[in-house]
Amino acid sequence: MKSFKYLAVAGLVGSSALVSAPAMAGMSGNAGVMSQYLFRGLEQSDSPSVYGGLDYAADSGFYVGTWAATVDFAGTPDGDGGTTGAEVDFYAGFAGGDQVTYDVGIIYYWYSEEDEATGDSDPTNNTIEVYGALGFGQFGISGYYAPDTYFAAVNPDGSDAEGAYGVYLTFSQPLTDKLSFDAAVGMHKGEGNESYGGDDSGYMEYNLGLSAALDNGFGMSFGLVMTDRDTFGMNGNDDDPKLVVDASYGFDL
Repeated sequence: MKSFKYLAVAGLVGSSALVSAPAMAGMSGNAGVMSQYLFRGLEQSDSPSVYGGLDYAADSGFYVGTWAATVDFAGTPDGDGGTTGAEVDFYAGFAGGDQVTYDVGIIYYWYSEEDEATGDSDPTNNTIEVYGALGFGQFGISGYYAPDTYFAAVNPDGSDAEGAYGVYLTFSQPLTDKLSFDAAVGMHKGEGNESYGGDDSGYMEYNLGLSAALDNGFGMSFGLVMTDRDTFGMNGNDDDPKLVVDASYGFDL
């Protein structure tokens, strides 16, 4: 997947908010490393994360794939000090269009060491979502909806936070034939996002960045990620703006 999930801005896939299938039919892969893994503005690690994925796309627009990244929740303020070693995503959908592009699909987020690290997880980090996106030239709008448990979020009374949704508005402006300026604003609502946002209104996310794509498959991005959350971030730090640097390589199989 092209810039698949990590919202460092470049390529804005938005956290499954915007998932783009490979442009050509067939198998493709990707691999890379990011200075810190942020997902919808929230820290999934406080150190570099490596990732990679495989995708298959058909001429009809159907695609299916998987993407994985290393994560570390040990420093999050969840009270159990647990660690989850890897996030693995499985997704499928349809994408296409010319003047107006579209992308709809479903994604399942699975965490490999959840039970080993934290015992019986209730609620679970494992989450399923549906997503959709429309593109209009340089502009895009995308959204996601999780109908059930949402990344182990809980309500103030301790019950599982069920249901979450969000919408992104995106903009990408080519600066040269290889360099682009990217921007996005996301609104995250529902019980799950209220839990992570720190109040009953959810939270907003803001992203600015530069991305470069080279003809040999290598890419680089620099993104500034901000939120208006009331809660603190990884390791008790304030939720200050964060700079994320990403280096990636995409290839056909």
